[in-house]
Amino acid sequence: MPSLRLYAGLVLFAYVLTHFINHGFGLISPELMESANDFLTSVWKFLPLEILLITALITHFLLATGRLARRRSLRLKPKEWLQITLGLSIPVLMFQHILGTRVAEIAFNVEPFYERVLVDLAVFRPDIGLLQAVALLVVWIHGCIGIHYWLSVKPFYGRIRSVLGFCAIVIPTVALAGYLAAANTVIERAALGGSPYLAQIIREAGRTAQSFAFYSRMANNLLFVTIALALSPFVVRQIRKMMDRVRTTPALKLPGGRAVRIIQGATALEALRDAKVPIASVCGGRGRCTTCRLYCRSGLADLPVPNAVESAALRSINAPEDWRLACQIRPTADLEITPLLPANASASDGRRPGGLTGSERQVVTIFTDLRDSTKLGETKMPYDVLFILNQFFAEMTEALHKTGGHYAQFTGDGLMALYGLEDRNIRIAIGKAIRGAGEMLARIEKLNTQLESELPFKLRIGLGIHVGEAIVGEMGPPRREQISAIGDSINTTARLESKCKEHGVPLIISQDVITRGKLQIPEGTKLHRESLRGKEREIAYYALATLPVLAGQAEKQMA
Repeated sequence: MPSLRLYAGLVLFAYVLTHFINHGFGLISPELMESANDFLTSVWKFLPLEILLITALITHFLLATGRLARRRSLRLKPKEWLQITLGLSIPVLMFQHILGTRVAEIAFNVEPFYERVLVDLAVFRPDIGLLQAVALLVVWIHGCIGIHYWLSVKPFYGRIRSVLGFCAIVIPTVALAGYLAAANTVIERAALGGSPYLAQIIREAGRTAQSFAFYSRMANNLLFVTIALALSPFVVRQIRKMMDRVRTTPALKLPGGRAVRIIQGATALEALRDAKVPIASVCGGRGRCTTCRLYCRSGLADLPVPNAVESAALRSINAPEDWRLACQIRPTADLEITPLLPANASASDGRRPGGLTGSERQVVTIFTDLRDSTKLGETKMPYDVLFILNQFFAEMTEALHKTGGHYAQFTGDGLMALYGLEDRNIRIAIGKAIRGAGEMLARIEKLNTQLESELPFKLRIGLGIHVGEAIVGEMGPPRREQISAIGDSINTTARLESKCKEHGVPLIISQDVITRGKLQIPEGTKLHRESLRGKEREIAYYALATLPVLAGQAEKQMA
């Protein structure tokens, strides 16, 4: 349903946009507006497009008012209220214009050419002309807010937002200027031509006493109908609210012991907002941004399975089974929840993968260290060292990106990478990590070739690889957080990497990685067992000069 409402809204916005562009030609003359009308707005009179337009109008209005009627709370953000208010006022503002143009054309063959319409709005009824100017702005702002909500969760929106904002201001400004300029032209013509000019316009349009009577009669009736339609969602809500007062309602239990009662049929987002509990919702509760994600501590079994909208959103962030979206669930039993993102979360926060907010999970960790970086600093100028290091980090992060790894942090001349944030199958994560290590080693050789004239010696790296439990989550100072990991397995990996110098090899890989990843290493490779620095428990590892072979690759080589 949200997608249907969106598509219907986009059809209506396209219709409004063509009218706005057409109005802009009024800066030159009403005649040019009429000529432009042939390839801008008249196309909407083509029967299939007209059916599409009417269907979109009815669908969009019914779905929007139905959604408003279903709301159990009207505690909304200002821009949400603005969009709703403007949307409900559009039928009230626009019905007279539609009645005097398209309806009159179909019922009485009245020609709605621009000069006749401008005479009606600027000469006969300037009050309605002013109202139509206001209606133009109302329709445009309502559509722009809807498009903003739609695009705000898209990764590319930040890059085009300023351009769209510029268009959102320029287009209605030019349209209104064209409308006013054409209206002034018609007023001047009426002043010069007097009654004969106005009579000629009425004759050319085919206006009759019968059409005038029809317009006057229907205008009063439609005014009451449109006002009733605008108020109907609030009437339905009030009736439902009176019925809900006699019912026992479930509660949302928040961390710290606070409980929020849920009116029957309300979403968790509505209940939290009504109780003034801060919670993020970038998309306005449409199930697109995932910023209202909740961790359900208990009561999950009493919730219905996610609908299509929620399922798609949760899949997009690889959310665990105990995560749900506050804007989509309508609890019918007590539910213990923890909001997972801060109330000021942005759309980019909503795109972050699930399961990364302080969760304990199996990950594969790689520590990478650039050898002899101190010596490099002694032989090169600081800016030259910075250039080389930047090239090094660019290649390493590209290697991670190519193999599905996650850059977690850098340590001066090295970095830490995580695999398995999106792969629940740890064997797959190990395979990606081994490919990532191979990609890093290959890119170091590439750098040595590219920077041969800049380097006093060949660059070398040491890699430590280990697998185990870690706490994965957003870490760092406020507004500088990034997804990283802490835990014994992380410390072990760092210690393993330091063993590369001792053994004179580029790779130190724990036995756990070899065993769980079913990796093939050369026969006779020594298995080392020792307590690493700062640890009592022994760790088993292999010191390798070449990459281990993945099980599938080993079979291909044998074949």
